[in-house]
Parts: sequence; structure tokens; C-alpha cells
Amino acid sequence: MNLRVALLFFICSFFSMAVWAQKTAPKKGYEIKVKIENYSFDTLILGYRLGSKTYVRDTTVGTDAKGYFTFKKDTVLEGGVYLVLTKPNNNYFEFLIGSDNEQHITLTTKLDGADMVRNLKVEGSNDNKVFVDYLHYLGQKSKESESANKRTIELDTLIKSNASEEQKKTWGEEKSKNIDFLQNMSKEVEAYQKAMIAKNPDYLSSNLIKASQQPTVPKEIEAKGQPFPYYYFKEHYFDSFDWSDKRLIRTPVMEQKIEYYLDKLTVQAPDSCIVSCDYILGKVMKGGSKDVYQFVAAHLLNKYAGSKVICMDKVYVHLGDKYYCGAIKPVWIDSAQLEKICENVNDLRYALCGQQAHEINLLDIKTNQPVSLYGLKSRFVAVYFWDPTCGNCTKNSQKFVPVYEKWKSKGFEIYGICSQSIDKVDECKKKIEEVGMKWINTTEKAYPLAVIKKMYDVKMNPFLYLLDKDKKIMYKRIDPDQVDEILTREYEILEKEAIEKQKSQGK
Repeated sequence: MNLRVALLFFICSFFSMAVWAQKTAPKKGYEIKVKIENYSFDTLILGYRLGSKTYVRDTTVGTDAKGYFTFKKDTVLEGGVYLVLTKPNNNYFEFLIGSDNEQHITLTTKLDGADMVRNLKVEGSNDNKVFVDYLHYLGQKSKESESANKRTIELDTLIKSNASEEQKKTWGEEKSKNIDFLQNMSKEVEAYQKAMIAKNPDYLSSNLIKASQQPTVPKEIEAKGQPFPYYYFKEHYFDSFDWSDKRLIRTPVMEQKIEYYLDKLTVQAPDSCIVSCDYILGKVMKGGSKDVYQFVAAHLLNKYAGSKVICMDKVYVHLGDKYYCGAIKPVWIDSAQLEKICENVNDLRYALCGQQAHEINLLDIKTNQPVSLYGLKSRFVAVYFWDPTCGNCTKNSQKFVPVYEKWKSKGFEIYGICSQSIDKVDECKKKIEEVGMKWINTTEKAYPLAVIKKMYDVKMNPFLYLLDKDKKIMYKRIDPDQVDEILTREYEILEKEAIEKQKSQGK
């Protein structure tokens, strides 16, 4: 081959390679084209899921010559569930971003009431094609199921009527067929799901189905009766859940799954919730996804920071100690925010249910003499923080008066702390007289009172702790009605124990 031919061959080969590379080079960023028949507005919104919340990712105004709205950016969309929202009522349909390779998608549908899924078609994403086919399949099965269920209810009514036995028999046979039909339908849906997952194991659509599945309790376990089915269900609840798939963060499924486990499958007591939180985070750590760990750890901390359930701040303290302020440090939180979390944890640490309450030694408003909390020998003691200028405190105290009168003779005392310094004690005295607060009421100089409030983590009034005879915190942040209910239950238990003790001693 002479030099000229060789150069020509090289140039042609280089040009061909350049053209091939240009044709096969992956497209950058995302481009979501949407066409909606019968849609008259000029704006569409691209939203995304993050747990149970929905956020706006992009907005587009106007269509091209073919009627397509286009969402387009150079950045890549994170994997998860996305929404196309329409004006004016934010009706929407969902689609998936399953991978970086499926970021250029065309979606066409028809505005048919609020339902746009029925007519949804997809190009450019196999994951979405599988997902939409599945939604259409479920939609059809749902109609069939609804019709069969409706007919079954009608047959139940007919069977209970005054019709002839022969007619009732006919209706009964039809009902049995309906029940068999529904059971077979469930098996068909399950088989569809299994086939879909087996064929597309890496698709987000497959992982969404697996994540949503719940364990089936074997018949031999069911036959044992409770609590064995419950234990089995709880133990296998996360069997099909992929904790390594960070795409599930941007769907409602992960959060819903966690919430159900914590709220429905876990006894609503702090120690039980702590065990469940550690169990979940242990699975997350084994999954190895930093993004999933961040999402779950933050969700759990926020859940128990804002819990309205009595004494659940113990779970918050545990999570803070173990996953935020201890050896494990959250890299996604800046130092100022982390310092605030750890400060909150420390403020709560010594005022948790089950902990020994701090000693209080304040001045009795009537006698001006110190009164020791630990010097009170009552069976139950309420530590009650209140303020004479607080309207809610007045209402609370008025409700507390009959509760105190009801139980004081049986060993119940209230250690009241008026949130005014000794210099303003007249305000406290006036309110005590006005409301009829005949229990112990105390105060102190401003600074020592602030210390007591910090030790008991009191940030607002009124605030109430209920202690047992050993001054351990039984309950906190409760109201007088709850105190009455608790004391009723506790004294009933004590009376039963006393009776049993007498019987055992032969008295």
C-alpha cells in the first residue's frame, strides 16, 4: 500500500469512527417530552417523590409544533418516581426514572377526567413500558374484582331474604364461583408480578413491586393462632425489600414500609420502638447505600423528635446517641445543626420515662420553707410546672383541682412549681387562691428556677410529670384527665395485688 492510499484509508477510517461515535454517544442530561390530548393549559410541572412528600423539579410553558411539552436540562434525574402535573388542579400521572440510560422519554396520554394512566403510552424507556403495562393490567383486574365483589354482596343479601331454598342454593353456588374467581385473580396477579420481576430484575418497576409485597403466613403457622402469625409476619416483613436500591428513596414505598413496621407491627412503647429502629437501621447498613442510610436515619430521628406519643422522646435520645452524637457521625449534617441535635439529646437525657427524677428543693409559697421532692412519701407525685399569667395553665389547674381532691387521701400529691420568681410571688398566691390549688406550690429565685426547668426539659407551661413512689418518671407531658385515668388504673392494680397477697397468706 503506497503512502497516499494509506493516508486516504486512515482519513476515511477516522471519519467513519467519528460519525459512529457521534451516533452512539450517550445523550446528556434529561429530556422528557409530554403530549396530553384535550389539555388546554400552557403549563406542565415535573414533580418527584421523596418519601411521602412531593416536590417540584421543573416547569415548562408552551408546546412545540407537534403539541409536545418538553422538560430538558443538562443534569441527570435521580432514579425514582416522577409526576407530570397539570393545571389547574394538579391532576397527575406518574412515570419512572430507572437508570441514567433512560433519561430521554416521550409520554403521551389523554385528559380523561382525573385518570391519565388509562391512555398513557411510553417511548424511550423499557422500564416505563413494563411499569405502564403493569398499571393497565392492574386497572383491568381492579374493575373485574370490583364487579365480582359487588355481586357477592348482592348475593349475600339475596341469600338472607325470604326466597325459596332452591333459589338460595342457586345464589349460593354463584357466590362460591365468585369467591373462587377472586382467589384465582389474586393468583394471576401474583404470577404476573413474579414473571415481570424474573424477566426484569434490575428495573425500578420490579423493585417497586417487590418492595410493596407482604409476606404470606403459611397455613401451619396460621393454624397455631395468635401470636404466631403475627411473629411470622413481622419477622419476614422486609424479606423482599432491597435496602441497597437508593431509587426507592424517591418513591413513597420505603417510607410507607418503615411506618407500617413501626406503627402497626411494633408495640407502642419506647423500648420496643428502639429495638425496631435498630433493626431497620441494621438492615440499611447491610444494604450498603449511604443515600438510603441518610434518608432512613433522618426520617427516624424526625419521626420521634415530633412524636406526640407519651415518653417517645426516649427513642429520640437513643437514635441521637447511637447514630448522630456517638461514634457514628452523620456526614450529611453540618456541624452547627449536629451540635443542636446533640444539645437537644443532652437536654432530654435526664428527664426520660423510667429515669430517676431530679431532686427539687424549692420554697413553699405559703411557709417560705424549703420543700424536698424526695421528702414526699406519697405513692404517686405529680411535678407540675405552671405560670399565673398563662391562660392554658389556669384551665389546666382548674381541671387538676377535682383530680387532686379525688386521689389525695389515697396517696397522691402534687409538687407545683410556679414559674415566677420569689420577687413576684404575689401573682402566684393570687392564682392559687382564685383556682383553689390546695396542693404544694413552690417557687425560687429566678436563676435556680431556670436550672430546675432545664433539668426537667421544660420549655413551656403547663408541663407535668407523674412519678412513682421511688420518684421514677412514669409519664410526662400529660394533662389532668390522663392523670386521673392513670391513677384509676394504678390503684386498681394495687388493690388487686393486695387482695391476692391476702389470699396467699390465708387471710
